[in-house]
Amino acid sequence: MRRIKQANIVRFTERNDVRCADVEIKADGIKGILLAEFTASQDNDFDMRHVYRKDESSEIDWYDNNLHKAFKDVSEELFDNEGLETKWGEREEFKEGILMFGSIRKELEEHFRRAHTASLFHTDDVENQTFLH
Repeated sequence: MRRIKQANIVRFTERNDVRCADVEIKADGIKGILLAEFTASQDNDFDMRHVYRKDESSEIDWYDNNLHKAFKDVSEELFDNEGLETKWGEREEFKEGILMFGSIRKELEEHFRRAHTASLFHTDDVENQTFLH
């Protein structure tokens, strides 16, 4: 297992109509910075959909976007073996290591709970929502 040295949520966004959270990661045995994309799953946990290698520095890429291919999907490289079978145990351990770092799991739970509540009322402004019942 790769020990997570640092993990920070950098943004909450939506990709292809799916709410996502991007978490920057530094881990033992991995050069540079990785970006893991998390979504809420139906079993009240989180799915790590993709892991990207971040090849641009934040001094140069201050927009922090993928329009110029600064992010390369390395999910298969990290978690697949020669037979192209995903090493689910390693993937799950890596995911759990990220979720257990600091307050990552708590922040994701809070964000996705609010996002779910907002979608029930068809508004992103849950805090100011007036309930009629």
